[in-house]
Amino acid sequence: MPRHLTVNDLTGWKDNIQWFSAAKGNGTTEPQWQDIGNGLYGFMFTTGDELFVTFHVNHDYALGTKGYPHIHFFSDSVEAAGESCTWEVVYTIAKGHSQGQSLTTSPATSFEMTYTYAGSEVAGEHIVLECSDAQAFDLIEPDTVIMMGVKLVAETVTGNIFGICADLHYQSDREITPNKAPDFYA
Repeated sequence: MPRHLTVNDLTGWKDNIQWFSAAKGNGTTEPQWQDIGNGLYGFMFTTGDELFVTFHVNHDYALGTKGYPHIHFFSDSVEAAGESCTWEVVYTIAKGHSQGQSLTTSPATSFEMTYTYAGSEVAGEHIVLECSDAQAFDLIEPDTVIMMGVKLVAETVTGNIFGICADLHYQSDREITPNKAPDFYA
């Protein structure tokens, strides 16, 4: 007799999204809330601007797999081939449920991602810049928290860079865990 698949038999990718419209800056080098050119507003980043977001690992997380931070952004102008922008991601990660892990441990982990324009992009084109496999990291378990800073560290563009959100691609192999606290999977 054929076996019927249930939602807990499916493995695939999901997004854990933190919109910049709800993010907080550091008070001194925050992006500016600006009209993107059509009456809608977003955060315009200049070199050195940063925002901070926090992610919570959901119970659908596939244990032992990596999260892939990425930035969604656009330029309000057509950019020439070879123009680029570089984003820095700084993060710290800790399990929940009083398991002896600290979010204040120093130093935090950081890496950079660079997008180089091909010259074929249109003004306002939605760019998704994802980290490499080497930069991705284990999300540990459900209820883990990742505190992250996102900074535009360099750019050679002629237009303005608008950040949309920071996002984690992660693998899911279930919709639920049997337990709401560690051991989540027992």
